[in-house]
Amino acid sequence: MNNYKLPDFCNYVMGQSPSSQFYNSNREGLPFLQGCTTFGRMFPTFDTWTTQYTRTCKPNDVLMSVRAPVGDLNISRDVIALGRGVAALSMKQGDNRYLYYLLMANRQKLSSCSTGTIYESISKTQLENIVFDVHEPEEQRHIVDTKC
Repeated sequence: MNNYKLPDFCNYVMGQSPSSQFYNSNREGLPFLQGCTTFGRMFPTFDTWTTQYTRTCKPNDVLMSVRAPVGDLNISRDVIALGRGVAALSMKQGDNRYLYYLLMANRQKLSSCSTGTIYESISKTQLENIVFDVHEPEEQRHIVDTKC
């Protein structure tokens, strides 16, 4: 295992919310995640779509709540518009399923790095400075094979 900061092994997009005038429940545009309220056990469901967006994720990206609570996780099945309460992460090299399990194992670390007295949140800078123990590629494959 090696110690790495998130930008060393992971690409990520912090969400940004469009104006609410572009939200709809008619399935027009992209599915929209504002936060983790529609996270499922592994995959989110959707009750809101948006026709205007600036930040999206790709299929199989790991979705992480960055606001109240920090560290809830899901996996995207499709391209999704991201609001400011979520971030999308993907491995630079490797399997995103490993990233999901790595982040799941470090939820306490993610939460402890958050700030806020009423609602916890984690900023891009705070996220970038967390050190993770990342397994070697062969061990990553073993972890994914064992979990799936």
